[in-house]
Amino acid sequence: MTSVRDKFVSMKELKTPVRITIADGKKIDAVAIGTVGLKLMDGTSVTLSDVLYIPEVEGSLISVAKLAEKDAVAQFSKNKCVFRYGDATVMEAERCGNVYKLKTVGDEVCHAATTSRKEPWAVVHARLGHIPYKRYEQLLTMADGVPRIADEPSDHVCAGCCMGKMREDNFSRSPEKTVKSAGVLDLIHSDVMGPMQTKTPGGCMYAVTFIDDFSRHVTVYFMKKKAEVLEKFKKFKADMENATGRNIKRLRSDNGGEYTGRLFKEYLSKQGIRREKTVPYTPQQNGLAERMNRSLVEMARCMLYHEGIDKKWWAEAVNTSAWIINRIPNTVTVKTPYEIVYQKKPQLKNLKVFGALGYGHIPWHTCKFAAPVDSWASRAWT
Repeated sequence: MTSVRDKFVSMKELKTPVRITIADGKKIDAVAIGTVGLKLMDGTSVTLSDVLYIPEVEGSLISVAKLAEKDAVAQFSKNKCVFRYGDATVMEAERCGNVYKLKTVGDEVCHAATTSRKEPWAVVHARLGHIPYKRYEQLLTMADGVPRIADEPSDHVCAGCCMGKMREDNFSRSPEKTVKSAGVLDLIHSDVMGPMQTKTPGGCMYAVTFIDDFSRHVTVYFMKKKAEVLEKFKKFKADMENATGRNIKRLRSDNGGEYTGRLFKEYLSKQGIRREKTVPYTPQQNGLAERMNRSLVEMARCMLYHEGIDKKWWAEAVNTSAWIINRIPNTVTVKTPYEIVYQKKPQLKNLKVFGALGYGHIPWHTCKFAAPVDSWASRAWT
């Protein structure tokens, strides 16, 4: 069993988690099973089958009993354990305290990464855009590099969430759970947010979102004026069609002038995209876009409040929110939006808390006598 997902050559998720009782009596769940490839210090490659993937387990453990079932023989001595198959020595493990540690290439790095990856829930919660713990649990099997937590979140109170999610409940919170399309880009929902109270440093006061109905993948662009919606849609269309090899078939939006103008209509007609308009004064018909925009703003507000960041950086926070939402579970799809669109699991190992202090590297040739790394006292958004 192992908690290091990167070690697997192949993996299959278990429909029903397997409950395992470890040495201290704690019960943990195996969520997947697969084949692990190891490279020993002498260059020998070893393949282990039926390895359980358990996110909660510390490091990696090999069952001697299971090896014995495969006709392998383990010979223990005071300082090491030698595994033999027939007349050949397959691998050796050195004794470290009360355990025998198998020496593999990269093993020390993996072990250190497993230990350091455990973070307080408050930190992980902030990195992931202030998502609830239940969604974090789902994320463990849906993305690579998900940070592990070292404590229970039961008594955790997040000030950012308290401030960012405080609002009047004017309409239903339930998300749009009906998928109205058969594939990626078959139907795109769009809506404009703004004008915002505060301009960004670049002068933007609006944001337009494009949400793929099938995957729930969201793309957001920022604008100085609503008239830029057509320009942003052209960019979105080119980027997504190049990435997926599919074509946009339908576009759904409200009756705002930015969507109903002559140039927009002509462009959609030339591209063979069917226009779907909502009935005036019925925002519920564009509910998916409305709710997505609310989710983006809510997550962005939490991140700004949590780090005490000026509201002029709202666009950076919304952009980060979209990046996170595309890589976390939702209530509609069985995979993350990112995986549905790009056919691979998202990687989260380098995710930092929004607004963390960043350090910029100054090229040596531009400032020979300055420190190679200088704190610009600026914020970094990932």
